[in-house]
Amino acid sequence: MENQTEQNKALIRRFVEEVQNGKDFDAYDELNAPDFVNLSSPPGVPPDRDSGKVFLQAFAEAYPDATFTIDDMIAEGDQVVTKKTMSGTNTGDFGGVPATGKHVTVQYVDIMTVRDGQIIQHWNVLDQLSWLTQLGVIPAPTGN
Repeated sequence: MENQTEQNKALIRRFVEEVQNGKDFDAYDELNAPDFVNLSSPPGVPPDRDSGKVFLQAFAEAYPDATFTIDDMIAEGDQVVTKKTMSGTNTGDFGGVPATGKHVTVQYVDIMTVRDGQIIQHWNVLDQLSWLTQLGVIPAPTGN
């Protein structure tokens, strides 16, 4: 039988494949606990499970061809850390930014906490400067 750390990693792989790549939002409800907390909710977005689902659905609509790749995964205890790459084309409004039609590739890190086979907490950091620059929303930084 798999140990708990391996089960937690398998859960996060399922989340990436079924929810982020497969856009299966019933799986989102199954994999995230009712008391899930998103510590990385954008301003104005409640940090609960339902708001997290609405946020991911809006992202999926704005980037319908988005693919998420796990580049690295580390787990210890009840936490699973992934370094991921998201690649997709912005064809819809998202986060107050109108659709640009541009393809972007963004790297980010997620830290998920798991309890009893469900995700109970999420925190992430992503390269927003690169994302907004690729979209053409802000100019590319210039060297000195």
